[in-house]
Parts: sequence; C-alpha cells; structure tokens
Amino acid sequence: MTELKVALIGGGFMGRAHSLAYALAPIAAELGVTLHREVLVDATPELAATGAAQLGWNSSETDWRAVIARPDIDIVDICTPPDLHEPIALAAIEAGKHVFCEKPITNHSAEALRMAQQARAAGVVTQVGFNYRHTPAISFTKQLLDSGRLGAPLQFRASYLQESSFNADPNRWRAKKSTGGSGTVGDIGSHIVDAAEWLFGDITQVTARVRAKAPGDGGWATEQERLGEDLIDDGAVWLAEFANGAIGSFSVNSFASGRKNRFHFELDASKGAVEFNWNNREEFRVSYVDEAADHQGFRTVHTNNQHPNGWWRLAGLGTGYVEVSAIQFQEFIRAIVKGERARPDFADAARIQQIVEAVHTSAESGRWVDVPARTREER
Repeated sequence: MTELKVALIGGGFMGRAHSLAYALAPIAAELGVTLHREVLVDATPELAATGAAQLGWNSSETDWRAVIARPDIDIVDICTPPDLHEPIALAAIEAGKHVFCEKPITNHSAEALRMAQQARAAGVVTQVGFNYRHTPAISFTKQLLDSGRLGAPLQFRASYLQESSFNADPNRWRAKKSTGGSGTVGDIGSHIVDAAEWLFGDITQVTARVRAKAPGDGGWATEQERLGEDLIDDGAVWLAEFANGAIGSFSVNSFASGRKNRFHFELDASKGAVEFNWNNREEFRVSYVDEAADHQGFRTVHTNNQHPNGWWRLAGLGTGYVEVSAIQFQEFIRAIVKGERARPDFADAARIQQIVEAVHTSAESGRWVDVPARTREER
C-alpha cells in the first residue's frame, strides 16, 4: 500500500474542517502512505465544484453512490446530516471501503449497530469524529489513568455549553428531527459521553432531565409540548453510574450566553484529580494526593511534544480544532496502513448512541435506565 484516495461526502461546515485536517495530517507526521484528496461530493454541481476548488480536492461529484462504486477510492468520509449516515456507510462498507463518519454516527442506535456489525464482517477500518479525545491534554489524562498514577476513578463531572442557538437559523437541518437534527444530547453531549467512557470506562445506567426552549424570550417549553411536538432538546442534565463503581454528572445547553464552545470536565480519582477546559485546551490542571504538604493543590501543565499527540517542542504554539482533527485522521490512516482497529470506531460510537437514547428514555420515564453492556466483539 503506497497511496490512499479519499472521497469526502458533504462539503459544509464539517466537510471544510475535514478538508483542512486532511491537508495538514500528512505534513505534520509521517503516515506511511501518500494521501490524496480525490473527490468532494456535494448536493449540487456548483457547490461541489466550488468546494473542491477552495478546499484542494482533485475533482467534484454530486452522486455519492457513483463515487463509492469507483475502484480507485479507498476511503469514504461522511460529513452529511446523521439521517444519511447509515445508507452511505453501508454502501461504502459493501464496496470494501474504509469509512470515517462524523458524529453522531446516526440518531438511532439500531442503525449504528448495523453499521458496526457490517464493518466488522467486512474487515474494513472505521472511525467516528469524536475529535476532542485526541487533544494532547485529554490523551495525557488517559495515560495518567491507565498507568495508575491517578488511582481508581471516583467521579466525573462534565458539561458542554454553547450560545449557538440564540442566533441560529430556525430552518437549519440541525433544528428538526425530520432533517437529521440530534439535539444537544446527541450533538454535543455525545462528545462528553465519549470522553467519560474513554477515560473512566463503561457507563451502566443513567437518569436524566431534558428540555426544549420555548420560542422568544420565554423559558423551557413544557414536557408535554416537547414530546407532543417532537422538539429537539436544547438542554439536558443527567447522572450516570460506571461499571467500575464511579459516578458522573453531565450537562449540555445551547442557550448558554457567553459560552462559545465550552467543553469542560473535572475528574476525581483516589490519587489525584484533573480539570480540562477546551477553551484553554493547551493546558490542563492536575493535583496529586502524594505531593509534599507545601506543594499540594492544582498545578497547570502546558502540553508540548512530551505529551501524547503533542506536536510542538515549545508549549503555547497552538493546537486548535484543525490540528486535533488532523490528529484523528493520522490515527485513522495509520490504523488502515497497519491493518489495526481504529478508535473510536463504529462499535464505540454505537454504544455512545445507546447512552444518548438512554438519556432520552430516562427523561421521558423519570426513571433510571440501564445501558446495554458491550459484547466481546464490541470491546
């Protein structure tokens, strides 16, 4: 294997981010293969041609089925609304392509499980765009937990807050379930669930409250209105229990004024604690219980190339959204070259969707809801 050719399906916001990341990934590190941005697929010839020209793709197309059928395409990258993920992914898997898919993998766990099962049977490599887990500070936190330096997991507290819904187009596809909208739990909440499971292990049950915003300057709509009108959720809180006995709390809100893109978590363990805020993503705070008495407390660590996924010897040079997205593609491409499993893959993402659905089921029932255990193949 000397080269890999990529087809990008969907040239919107995430398609642009992926295009920039694909350009950067092979420049920043050796991947063991030459990567070609071969074709960009979009809804109209004009959108596709303009996007391909601006974002550095060799050609453009409007028919994703025809592109998937091409023998020269090795990788299909899906950046469409979630309601299109399953048919595109299954067609790509059937054609023997490796598949990268944006999150959420779908809005229905049954679809996601089918995608994971078909990918496993076909032996293709898959990965899903939970890009935040590849941030050097989070990767280092994972290393500290896995090494035992922080001790046993105790409590995970996470939030993802944005003010995006105040000025959002009410007719955008994200605003309606009928056009693929996932709501805050599925859209941004899935990121903090992924981080929690990656760092602390499997979540076994949840209990939740979910809300939709009333029009205008009013507060939350009633639950009768939310459920009766099938509204997407704009905010939610939930508690979780982990298989290892740890506990967690989570909150999401897209009507959080002043919070631009605040992905934040704190975790407590028996030997230490960590705090991370994406808006200060090149640093994290860590405290160790065994420090000398006059040094106990949080210290701020600035990440560099001494930390997992760190690129720069000099801390503070910048690791932003595109860089972290490029890191996820580096790991995806290396997995293809080595014939290994990429993470998080379709099985991981299907499980995240099961947790999202458990949150909604709990909100409707008012009860704790169990999350299905992973099978041996899914681990």
